Amino acid sequence: MSRAVALGLTLMSAGLASTAWAQSTATTTAQAQDVPNKPVDDEKAADAQVTDLNRVTVTGSSISRIDGETASPLQIISKQDIENMGARTLLQVLDNLPANRPAQVDSKSLFSGSDGASQANLRGIGAQGTLVLLNGRRLSYYGAPAGFQTQFVNIDSIPAAAIERMEVLTDGASAVYGTDAVAGVINVITKSEFQGLEVSGTTDMSSRFDSYGEHQASITGGFGDLEEDRYNVYASVNLYRRDAIPLGEWYDKKPKQHYVNNPNYINNLRIGTGSAPGVFNPGSYFAFDPATGARVQEAAPGCNNVITEASGTRCIWQTWLNNEIDGGAETERATAYVSAHFLIGESTEAFAEATYTDIDLRANGGTPRAFSTTTGNPQTWFARNTGTTVNQFLTPFMGPNNVYNHASPELKALMGGVVGVQYLMQDVGDNYYGQRNTDKSYRALAGLRGNLGDWNWETAFATAGSHSTTFQTGNINLEGFERAFGPYTIDPTTGRVIISDNPAYQFGVINESNAALLRGAYPTFDIQSWTRLHTLDGKIEGPIYTLPAGEVRAAFGFNASRETFYTPGNEDAANGLITQQGGSWFDGARNTYALFAEAVAPLTEKLELEAALRVDKYPNFSANIAPKIGIKYQALPELMLRGTYSEGFRAPSLAESGSGGVFAQIGGYRDETRCGETNAIADLLLQSNRPGDVDLGNTLLNSDCSRNVARMTQPNPDLEPEKANIATVGLVFEPTSWSSVSVDYWYINRKNEIVAPDYSRPEDILALTRFPITETDRANEAALAAMCADPASGVACPGTLPTYSIGNVSSVIGQYKNRGRTMVDGFDIDARGRFDLDEWGALNVGVAATIANRNMYNSDDGSGWYYGNFVGYYNNPRLRATFNTDWSYKDVTTSFYINYVGKTKWAWDQIDAVDNNSQTCTGSYVAVAPNQCDGAPSWWTANLGVSWRATPGLTVGATVKNLFNRLPFYDPNDWMTFPGYTNNFGRIFSLTVNYKF
Repeated sequence: MSRAVALGLTLMSAGLASTAWAQSTATTTAQAQDVPNKPVDDEKAADAQVTDLNRVTVTGSSISRIDGETASPLQIISKQDIENMGARTLLQVLDNLPANRPAQVDSKSLFSGSDGASQANLRGIGAQGTLVLLNGRRLSYYGAPAGFQTQFVNIDSIPAAAIERMEVLTDGASAVYGTDAVAGVINVITKSEFQGLEVSGTTDMSSRFDSYGEHQASITGGFGDLEEDRYNVYASVNLYRRDAIPLGEWYDKKPKQHYVNNPNYINNLRIGTGSAPGVFNPGSYFAFDPATGARVQEAAPGCNNVITEASGTRCIWQTWLNNEIDGGAETERATAYVSAHFLIGESTEAFAEATYTDIDLRANGGTPRAFSTTTGNPQTWFARNTGTTVNQFLTPFMGPNNVYNHASPELKALMGGVVGVQYLMQDVGDNYYGQRNTDKSYRALAGLRGNLGDWNWETAFATAGSHSTTFQTGNINLEGFERAFGPYTIDPTTGRVIISDNPAYQFGVINESNAALLRGAYPTFDIQSWTRLHTLDGKIEGPIYTLPAGEVRAAFGFNASRETFYTPGNEDAANGLITQQGGSWFDGARNTYALFAEAVAPLTEKLELEAALRVDKYPNFSANIAPKIGIKYQALPELMLRGTYSEGFRAPSLAESGSGGVFAQIGGYRDETRCGETNAIADLLLQSNRPGDVDLGNTLLNSDCSRNVARMTQPNPDLEPEKANIATVGLVFEPTSWSSVSVDYWYINRKNEIVAPDYSRPEDILALTRFPITETDRANEAALAAMCADPASGVACPGTLPTYSIGNVSSVIGQYKNRGRTMVDGFDIDARGRFDLDEWGALNVGVAATIANRNMYNSDDGSGWYYGNFVGYYNNPRLRATFNTDWSYKDVTTSFYINYVGKTKWAWDQIDAVDNNSQTCTGSYVAVAPNQCDGAPSWWTANLGVSWRATPGLTVGATVKNLFNRLPFYDPNDWMTFPGYTNNFGRIFSLTVNYKF
C-alpha cells in the first residue's frame, strides 16, 4: 500500500488542487454557509462581488483584501474536511495535518506535569513554537506546563461544535501576533452567524477493544439576522466522552515483539494462578544470608499460590487488570460557546463571545497496594521546604518480636529474627488508587468594530483563564504510613528500621479499620494551578496611498496584556511528606505591551509587497522587534510566486523565569556505568539452565538503564527570549479553474533556545549524589556466584565475575538556561481538484504532503551541528502525507481518507546509531522485530465514510476508521510499545446523526 500512496502523491502533484484554491472558495462562501436554511439572494450575491462584503482578513495579517490571498502559505481545513477525516477532537484533526508532529496527548499525559491536556506541534519544534488562536485572539495557557516548563494552549478546551474551519499558517507570524508564533499559527474560527437549531450525536466503537468508545453530542441554536434584524445571537454546547481502557484489554494485545523482549510479562500478571482480587493472600518473608549475601525467601503459612524461584518459595497474587494509567483514561468534556453581534447605527458593530470548558479525566491506578520491604535503592525526591536535602523512603522490615512475623525459625535465624515482608493490602478495594485531572477554562471577550470612511477599525477586551487540578492517589504519606505501621524503631542487632511489633494495621485480615489506615497512608492529594490572561487590543486598517497598480493599504495596532501564573504546591508535598512529589510551585506575573504596523503595496499589476513590524516590551529584557516581509508575484494568469522572510521570538514563560521551581523526580535517567554492570550480570544469568537464574536475569536486564531520580530544576530570571529566522518560498499553479497545486519551501532557524537541563550532560548538572551499593546489589552478585559455582547451570563464566563498582544516581540539580539552536526546513506540497461529473455528481480529490529536508541541533552556542541531520531518524520521518477524496451523488456523499507516515531509523541520531542499528537489530538498546532491523516501517491507515441526507434536515453518516484493520508495529522507544501516531484499536466503527430544524 505504501507504493500506492507514493504513486498517488506523484499523480496528484502533477495537477490537482491546492490549499490556495480552497482558501479563496472558503472565504467567499463563508457568510452563506454560516446561516443554515437561509435563502441566498442572487442579487445581493452579485453585489458582493464588487463591494467590500467580499473583503476578508485571513490568519497572519491584519489587512483585509479582496482575494484573501497573501504571500504566506495558508492551509484551510473546513468542517467538511474534519468530518471526512473521522476526527472527533481538534487533536485528531491535527494528527491528520502533515505539517504537525505528534505532541502530548491527554490520555497519555499522566504524571507529565501537565496531565490531561493536548498540544499542537507544528514542524516538530515543540508546543511552545506554535501559536493557537480562537477567532484571531489568544487563549490562556493551560494551568500546568508540560514537563513543568512548556506553557501551551490546551487544544481540548476549544469548542468543537462551533468550529466553522481552521486556518493554519505555516510560516512565522511574530510580526503580527508576537511570542510563540515561530513555526506557525493555528487559528480556529467559529461560525460568525447562526440561525435555527441543530443537534448531532456521534459514537465510535472498536472491533478489537470492547472497552473502547468515543461519544459526542452537541446542540447549536441561534436567532436574529444580522443584516435584517441587526443582531444575531447563538450558542453551542458540546459534550464529549472517551471511555477508559483498562490493562485487562491491553495485556495480550501489544505488538508481538514486546512479549519476545519480555518473556515473563504475561506470566508476571499471574492471571489464573495468583490470588484473585479480594481473596486473602498471606504474602512472603525474606532475609539475607550474612555469609554469602544471597537472598532467601519463603511463602508465608497458609499460602495457596506458591511458586519456587532461585531464592526459594514465594506467595504470588494476580495483577489487578483494572489499571487504566497505562491503558487509557476516561475523559469527559463539556464546552459551551456563546456569540453575539449587534449593529449600532450605520457603521458600527458590537460583538461578544464567551467560552467555558469543563474537562474531567480519570484513570484508575489499579488496586490494591503491597507492603514490600525495600532492599534496593530507596525512593528519592526533592521537596520545596527541605532545600537541597534528598528525601528518601524505604519500607521497613519486621522485627523478631512482631506479632505478625510467622517466618520459619530457619529464615529468622539468618538476620536475628528480622525479616522483610511482601504482603498485599487489599482493604481499600477497587477504584481507590489512581489519578484525576480537572480543568476549568474560560474566555470572555467584548468589542466594537466599524468604519470611518474607507478605514476599518476594531478594538476588544478579553479575559481568559484556566484552573487545573491534579488529584493523585498512590503515593505514600510518610506520616500516615507510620501511623499504620509505626512507630518505627532500630533493630539493635542488624541496625535495620523495623515497624511496630504490634502495628495499628492488622496483617492477615481485610477490614474497614485497615482501610481507614491505608487511606491515611495513601491519601489523595491535589496540585492546583491557575493562569490568567487579560488583553486589550485595537487596530485600524485602510488605504493610505494610491499607486498606479492600486491602493496601498496599511494597518496599525496595539496590544496590552496582563499575564499571571500561580501554582502554590501541595503543603504536605512541600514538606517532603509525599513520596516522589516535592510541592513544585510557581508564582509569576507580568505586563506586556506591543505596537505593530503592516502594509500591503501593489508595486505593479503583478507584484505585491507585504511588510509588517511589531515591537513587544516584556519585563527583564529589552524590547523585541519582529519584522516580516512578503512578496507575491503573478507571473502568469495560472502561476503565482510567493515568498516571505520574518524574525520570530518566544519570550521566557513564567514557569521558566518566575519564582519557584520543580521539586520532584525525573524519569528515564540513564547511567551508563550502572546500566552496563547490571546488564553484564544479567547476560550471564540468562545463559543458565536453572530456571530461577533466568527469571532473575530477565528481571535485571536493563533495570538500571532507566531510573527515577530526585530532580530539582530552578527557574532563571535572567533568561533572554528565543529568536528565529523564518523564510518561505513557493508557487501556486492553477492550470484550470478546477485544479491547482502549490509547492512551498520552508525554513526555520531558532537560536538562543530556552532549555531545561539535559541531565545526561555533566555540564548541565549543578550537583549529583549517588546511593551506596545496596543489599539487593550484593544479592545479585551472590546469585551470579552461586550459578557459576554450579556445573548444572551450563554457563562458562569468566575468571573475574562482573560486579558493581558504584551505586545508582540518587539526585540531580540543574537550572533553565539559554543554550543551543535548531534548524529545520523542508517542502509542503498541496494539491486538490474538483471534478463535475454531470448527472453523476461531483468528485473532489486532494493530497497534502510535508517533506522534511533537515532537522539540525546544536546543544551549545558554538558553530556546527553536533548530532547531524535528524531527518530519517526516530520520530523524524522524511515524509508525512494525506490523501482524500469525496464523491457527492444526489443525497449521498462518500469519502475516503489516507494518512501516511514515512519510515525512520530506530536510533534517535547519529551518535545513538552506534549502538542501535540494523546490525545490532536494536532500538533503545532492546531487540526489535527481526524483519524491522532497518528501522521503524512506514505507517498508513485509511478511513471510509458515507453520509446520507435522508431529509432536508436529517443527515446520517457511518465511518469505518482503519478500514484495513492494520495493527501497529513494536516500538522500543515508546512507553506504550507502539508509536503514538499508530492505532492499536483495530477497525473503529462510527455512526453520526445530525438534524437541523
